[in-house]
Amino acid sequence: MIKDLPTPQEFEKLGLDCIYKSFEMLYKVSNAYSEASEDEIIKDDVPEKDYWNYNDITVRTSLIVLFQGVEYLMKKEVTEKSPLLLLENNKSDWPTLPDRKDKNFDELITISGENLLGVFCAVESENFDLESYVKKFEDLRIRRNKLVHSTGFNDLNYKSIVKDIIFFTSAFYHNTYWLDFFRSRFKSEPMFGYWDWDIEEAYFFTLLNFIKKSLSKKELNDYLPIDYRGRKFLCPNCTYWLTKNDDVESVPKWSFLNPNSPEAEKIECMICNGQYDIERADCENEECRGNVISKEEGYCLTCFSQQ
Repeated sequence: MIKDLPTPQEFEKLGLDCIYKSFEMLYKVSNAYSEASEDEIIKDDVPEKDYWNYNDITVRTSLIVLFQGVEYLMKKEVTEKSPLLLLENNKSDWPTLPDRKDKNFDELITISGENLLGVFCAVESENFDLESYVKKFEDLRIRRNKLVHSTGFNDLNYKSIVKDIIFFTSAFYHNTYWLDFFRSRFKSEPMFGYWDWDIEEAYFFTLLNFIKKSLSKKELNDYLPIDYRGRKFLCPNCTYWLTKNDDVESVPKWSFLNPNSPEAEKIECMICNGQYDIERADCENEECRGNVISKEEGYCLTCFSQQ
């Protein structure tokens, strides 16, 4: 008998843990540079390219961890059909006959990455765009193998890994899944909230800014629930908390009309995931040409002056 068969939920947890860790490695490097380079002397003396070159091993490790996470999610899909499809052993060697000693699943030989792709495609032909998926997976596998089995390569760019993270997360779930998933993981860090929950929550914008820096506008637009090409506004909630520490000029605009039309009565914030009622009125600040006002708080969502 084969005992302790893995469940889809176990593979899914491992897969998502790896994928977020892969992203987190890159985000933390970028965020550390962003914070340090607020000092103009550091920004002038330490170019961002040099900082990333110094952290090259983190970039390489991120790609390897991403590949492992994608494999786990593929195994999750295969296990939905049967975990036995993941075994490489000849069936004649399975410990299933009455005179054979029981073995745990993890004592047996499981299929390689190349064979996993074939089994995955056999069970997922209806739910995936396999042509684009296989192409992306093979490219990821080749790059990962170069890092693990040889001396690697010199043109590895963190932005390409971020794009792969978003692509594969979307392939297994949906195009905007990453947004709620990353926001949830961002807030689940064990020490999150011990300083100030509201302010820390609003700093999710740093993660969004990193995504924006890594993807083109068209790519980003494909992975957001709103039209990123539309006009951008301040969030009445996030901006209130962020201006406790910084001036309003440093607060990014990640809120959008929902729907994107002059008749819209709400804005939706990508940072806090909140929706807020708005009204149309010219801003009282003579230097501002904004005309979208938060209905409850009374802030102009272009310059954040109180009306």
